[in-house]
Amino acid sequence: MIHAQNDATASAARVAELETEVQRYRSAFNAISQGVAFFDPEQRLMLANRRYAEIYRLSPDQLRPGATLREIVELRAAEGTCPMGVDDYLAYIAAISAKGQARDWSVMLRDGRTIRAHYHPTPDGGSVATHDDITESQERRLLIEERVSLQSLIDVVPDNLWVKDAESRFVVANRATALRLGLASPQELIGKSDLQLCPWETAQKYLEDERIVIETGRPLIDGDEYILSSDHEKLWVATTKAPLRNERSEVVGIIGVSRDVTRRRLADALREGQAEILEMIATGAPVDCVLEALVNLIESQSHGILGSVLLISEDGSSLRHGAAPSLPPEYARAVDGLRIGPDVACSGSAAYWRELIVAADIASDTRWTDYRDMANALGLRSCWSAPILSKSGDNLGVFAIYATSAHEPTEAELQLTYVATRMASIAIERERAEGRPLVHRSGNIAA
Repeated sequence: MIHAQNDATASAARVAELETEVQRYRSAFNAISQGVAFFDPEQRLMLANRRYAEIYRLSPDQLRPGATLREIVELRAAEGTCPMGVDDYLAYIAAISAKGQARDWSVMLRDGRTIRAHYHPTPDGGSVATHDDITESQERRLLIEERVSLQSLIDVVPDNLWVKDAESRFVVANRATALRLGLASPQELIGKSDLQLCPWETAQKYLEDERIVIETGRPLIDGDEYILSSDHEKLWVATTKAPLRNERSEVVGIIGVSRDVTRRRLADALREGQAEILEMIATGAPVDCVLEALVNLIESQSHGILGSVLLISEDGSSLRHGAAPSLPPEYARAVDGLRIGPDVACSGSAAYWRELIVAADIASDTRWTDYRDMANALGLRSCWSAPILSKSGDNLGVFAIYATSAHEPTEAELQLTYVATRMASIAIERERAEGRPLVHRSGNIAA
């Protein structure tokens, strides 16, 4: 009797232990983030978790064990969570399970959500399937793909394109905008304002313009403004800034596009400058004033260059100071009287050979032995000189351009050199035609 009671107690304890274990497994099963459903070989539901019910908008009571697959699909159809008609969907599932192999598929429900399912047959002829609502992740992927596609599109545009929020922080920018600001990629701009990217004065001007657009809702169209490039060169851009509005027509940001018009501005300035210099020549302005204006004009056309005019001496053996408004005065004085010879720096050689002479790197050019140390000490890294010749071929002097970086002259810089020599020739010949001797003006070199 006592032994039987002990067995009953042990059995009850074992049952309680098993019930606890089952409850533990059931809790874990319901905590799974995927919907899971087990079906027997007759396609009757054996077990489904809470997430499966949530995905298809069913109650746990509707997913009772023993319910057929058709009954469950009919319940889903009534809730609008079946991707197609009941019979069509059952045929679709039958085709998936026919081969007895694991399969993945995705369907869009009639409520607009996308579900990804994985079907796996079980050894007894039944099946287990997991279900994931991937709507959000798919939308996120599509959004990312859209942004990547947009980025790829705007990155091929040579103009600067960008979008800023109402606080003038970059939200979207293309590669051209990043490069203009000295950055490697557009992503480095996102979330930043011009105060973090540009000199303070420039940034303030941008912010003022953008504040006007945001407050008035009116665009600023093709406004010319200058910027400093990553190497501190002054560039001109034509910029349009337009308000960005939301669906309620509220201004929430700015769309901007700007185009580099530096070449156009420089070309206009060069034409205007040449016209002014020709007017100075026609009205009899002193040749030293004309030459100084010419040097200033050439220097304004390119970043980091300094110009100089040296005039032929009366005996034709040397070159004397004509104009060098920006060269260090000690250097201008040192080359005043530079002898003409086959290998005397660039200017002496250009006058001797009557052709363009280039020293891409003064530090290593053998013609610069006597002037190399001074040039390097003053930051003059390269030089090219061209002869100034009269219409009859007489040697009038040389026009020299010095650069603060070691490099071969660009095509644009060579064109400036040729413009300079032609203009200088006109001025000098006009001085001669009026009978005024070309006297060097070394006394005018700034102390």
